[in-house]
Amino acid sequence: MGKGRSLLAACTVVLGLLCAPLHAQINTDRMMSVGRTALYFEDYVLSIQYFNQVIGAKPYLYEPYFYRAVAKLSLEDYIGAEQDCNSAIERNPFVVNAYQVRGLSLVYQGRYEEAAGDFRKGLKLDSENRPLRHNLILCLARDGRKEEAMLETDTLLASAPKYAPAMAMRSDLLWEQGDSVAALEWMEKAIGVNRFDPEMIHHHGVMLARMERYQEAEEDMDRVISIDPTNAGAYITRAMIRYFRNNLNGALSDYDMSITIDPANVTGRYNRGNLRAQIGDDNRAIEDFDVVIESEPDNMMAIYYRGLLREGTGDYRGAEQDLTRVLQEYPQFIQGYQIRSEVREKLGNMRGAEEDAMVVLREQNRRFNNAMGYASDQDEDEGKTRERSDKNVRNYRKIVVDENLENSTGFSSEYRGKVQNRNVEARYLDPFRLTFFRDLSRQVGSVRNSKLVDDLYLSGCFMSELFLENGESPLDEKQIKKLFDDIDRRTMALAASPSCQLLARAMDFCLLQDYSNAEQDLNSALNLDPDNWAIWFCRAQVRARRIEMFKADQELETRQGRQNMPATSSDAGYQDVIRDLSRVVDMEPSFAFGWYNRGTYYAMTNDLHAALMDLNRAIELDETLAEAWYNRGLVLVFLNRMDEAFRDLSRAGELGIYSAYNIIKRFSKSE
Repeated sequence: MGKGRSLLAACTVVLGLLCAPLHAQINTDRMMSVGRTALYFEDYVLSIQYFNQVIGAKPYLYEPYFYRAVAKLSLEDYIGAEQDCNSAIERNPFVVNAYQVRGLSLVYQGRYEEAAGDFRKGLKLDSENRPLRHNLILCLARDGRKEEAMLETDTLLASAPKYAPAMAMRSDLLWEQGDSVAALEWMEKAIGVNRFDPEMIHHHGVMLARMERYQEAEEDMDRVISIDPTNAGAYITRAMIRYFRNNLNGALSDYDMSITIDPANVTGRYNRGNLRAQIGDDNRAIEDFDVVIESEPDNMMAIYYRGLLREGTGDYRGAEQDLTRVLQEYPQFIQGYQIRSEVREKLGNMRGAEEDAMVVLREQNRRFNNAMGYASDQDEDEGKTRERSDKNVRNYRKIVVDENLENSTGFSSEYRGKVQNRNVEARYLDPFRLTFFRDLSRQVGSVRNSKLVDDLYLSGCFMSELFLENGESPLDEKQIKKLFDDIDRRTMALAASPSCQLLARAMDFCLLQDYSNAEQDLNSALNLDPDNWAIWFCRAQVRARRIEMFKADQELETRQGRQNMPATSSDAGYQDVIRDLSRVVDMEPSFAFGWYNRGTYYAMTNDLHAALMDLNRAIELDETLAEAWYNRGLVLVFLNRMDEAFRDLSRAGELGIYSAYNIIKRFSKSE
């Protein structure tokens, strides 16, 4: 298999003006390459389809099983990932990462001893592999083998003394041994390595909160939020701390913000409903519990709390339904019978009320220990908080501490996908691309419109509406099938309108991460129609993606110790991208996205003055283009023109790119 020097295509057709049928003999090298590309861009379902085809053609290769295991692990198919790693190791027992991925799949299944065995096997092949040792420590700690885990942290820190996650893991191990002072010291060492790591600071704040040092803990959460203002978990943690400091309004404000960022967050919804109920805002509390129950239909705490609130607001029928649901689950919950008796009496159901009253009367002198672990119907457990796993209905009024917030930063998995996402503090937003599928996860709310793109769609060449997007949106199986079907149709129709069909098919290939075939089609289309701006625009996109994948492969090989490869500059490749975009803006000077894309690539090649001119033009053409304000703000930061930079970043934040505020705070402090 090649090293990624060129991203080969998914199909073996020889693309020309009139090409042969698409379904030809499978080229497994090309299939592997395009499958890895899809995996890199987190299109896991698509990547699995490519690896399936390679396995069908050459079942003796280990690579497709290994990469398919990575995709399955990312999709949380842990058993499938384990099985694929078994197949990969059977075919080649010397692939270190196969033990890594299989070990992780076993960790997620709770099979810690087997997982530790895999990590140790990997370390025998590569004793300096930091992620393997990291995950071995994780595994030993979760298996209760604390002393072994501590010894492994010593080994890891000896080889990587500035590796902050190892310091965090050591901190957690010391905490669990009861040495909170030493634990805090190690957490502070971890933060010292990277002062702007929000996860480490968050974890430090949680430790302080556990030690009841609430003011310092709140200061940590303030800092996390200043670094990452879209971190919903930080708002929830700060709300809990403010609750302990009797700052209910501040806590409510934080829950409001966490829910704005993450409307589906059950912990935030439950706790906000809880606080609303405590201050008498019953109707809005019920609205929050409605959302919780819709998300978790078996959440008895929320159902019981909503039943009480419905009774208080006069919705006796709804209250009876909720209380009945709880009593079906917990038939020994006497307090529930007592309240339902009162509700039934208000509904005029005297017989039902008397039956419930008799249950209370018969059991009033008994104390029950039901399967959920509560000892009395009168007394709550001590404390003001509970974990989400707590099923004791009597603790319904307690603030929920999400277990995810309690998880150690150090004990997070050290197997990552995209290399470029690691330790990135300030990066340019991506250029825009043409696609048939809208990215519904975009934080910037407005849809990107362009008359030029609308006119292109109205030409009738494409299978569906065109969108401009600059985010990743993994394809589902239905979308993948739609694209492959369209490729077949375009192949059959090439003779009728070759330029149009080649452009449309190239877009299909591009969305399927098949950049080699996409570029071949675009080159052929340009030979026929060199004055079509869309072909140049799409070819720039395809060329940029191929460069990005090549750079990632180079970085990965360097990380794996293959540092003897000749250095290759990516600037020449990006200059080709810039030249294509120059043709776009020459032909369509009113197309703001062409200027934005070229300006962004100028910035990526460190030609900051050229980037500034292009981004200026993009903003002149479209003052609502938030991404242009953001990227121009970063360019100005790197040019040390801070006042102008902060104005641009502030405007980007106003338009919906909230991470701009993070950049403002960070560079304001560094001035």
